[in-house]
Amino acid sequence: MFLQYFKIKRNNYKKQTLSIYQEIVNHSNHFIKNSLNDKHFSFDEIFEIFSIVTVFYLKKLKDRKTQKNKEISQIIIDNFIKDLDQNFREKGIGDMSIGKYVKKYVKKFYYRLKILDEVLKENTDINFNDYLHKFSITNHGDCQKITDDLNILYNEIIIDK
Repeated sequence: MFLQYFKIKRNNYKKQTLSIYQEIVNHSNHFIKNSLNDKHFSFDEIFEIFSIVTVFYLKKLKDRKTQKNKEISQIIIDNFIKDLDQNFREKGIGDMSIGKYVKKYVKKFYYRLKILDEVLKENTDINFNDYLHKFSITNHGDCQKITDDLNILYNEIIIDK
């Protein structure tokens, strides 16, 4: 009976998280259109950009060091995984093999989260050049411009919740 109170709190966080998640989607789309000249991108390239922006938000939440932000971060990751699942279903991947695809990309995401957490922790002036080359994002433009745009994006993100 008392467990309902814990669920109410988590549901309130879910509502707050929706606006943050929408910001992540908007920033990702804006970055693709403006910094990468809105060329045709593969699913993997869009995944990389979306992962970077998501990690930026998770890092900002982590820096605030509150239990609420930990729960919000987890809900963001849950939404990210649901979006992956939905995207694969829209591409026609069946129920029997969808878990394999989602698992593959979740592993990729956590690997990138680990790497970017270190990149963001080490530098005040963030240098993404090595990261960008490693994951082939620089095929669509000038690496220094993309790095500068990512730095600007990271500094623009404000978590006020």
